[in-house]
Amino acid sequence: MGYQGITSSQIEGIYHATTGMTKHAGIRVQQRGVNLELLDRLLAYGRHEPDHKGCHVVTFDGKALEDLSRFEPKAISAKATSSRNLYAVVDSDGVVVTAGHRFRRVPRDLSLSSFRPGRSRSPRSINAASNPFRH
Repeated sequence: MGYQGITSSQIEGIYHATTGMTKHAGIRVQQRGVNLELLDRLLAYGRHEPDHKGCHVVTFDGKALEDLSRFEPKAISAKATSSRNLYAVVDSDGVVVTAGHRFRRVPRDLSLSSFRPGRSRSPRSINAASNPFRH
């Protein structure tokens, strides 16, 4: 018996079925119930954003879903639209490191300028005295 009820032959089958996937990614795909057909479409049409750690995070955005609906069958397009929260982390060689479903938003700006001293990541509060909507 393998990792959490998954046999090693099942992991190897997932690894070999989808080329360019690490063993870790195969385990995560199995555990998280990621559809391999959707994962392939995600890698083909998804938006690639650098994670500033040497990899890219691939997600479905509006343009990706629009392109996918234009070139793929309606059944695939409907699955992709319902799985809009699917993501994959891909290394610089194009190998899938991990995949899953997002439950939090993807941070887009991880540049060092957003972490400078004196720059808050939270919205500024309005002075209560000058706010006409506050009693």
